[in-house]
Amino acid sequence: MHLDTGTHGHSGFPQAPQLSEWMLLALEQAERALSLGEAPIGCVLLRADGSTLSAGINTMMASGNLIAHAEINAFASAAGKTTDGEELILVSSLEPCVMCTGAAMQAGVVTIVYALQAPADAGTSRVTPPQSPGATMPLIIGNVLADGSRKLFATWMELHDGDASRSVQRRFVQQLLALTASQRAQPKVATASG
Repeated sequence: MHLDTGTHGHSGFPQAPQLSEWMLLALEQAERALSLGEAPIGCVLLRADGSTLSAGINTMMASGNLIAHAEINAFASAAGKTTDGEELILVSSLEPCVMCTGAAMQAGVVTIVYALQAPADAGTSRVTPPQSPGATMPLIIGNVLADGSRKLFATWMELHDGDASRSVQRRFVQQLLALTASQRAQPKVATASG
């Protein structure tokens, strides 16, 4: 994996304190989702200056909508609030799936920051550079405060142990926790294509 700032329009990339500050905002959203009975996935969509444009949480259970991911909800909330060509930063408590990574590219996101890797889905590494005008190839920074996100998923498991209505989510969370048990807390930087 590599960082090629020349292909991303960045003069540099965010430093660790700034990444942690942003991730704490996303983790607050994940805690909110957990308190509402949803999977603890939250995100914030930031402007290039770091100010918050919108926030989103996973609402799949409440809405019955399988694509009501935190990132999609944040993009919907930001609709009409950006200017053409505005560079955005997506910060999520879990690595975005392919759908959310693709939506980020179409929305002009230049940097995706996530906490906990989602090895079974690996959305940020499964997409290819977009060819359409206006789409971006984001810089991807992972494993930022991953332990905080992982703890929220462990708490979710405790809260929903034995809940038959959550069997699909429980299998997802069990797999996620098993696959991330040995993840190192070192931030990783890559492009969406590897």
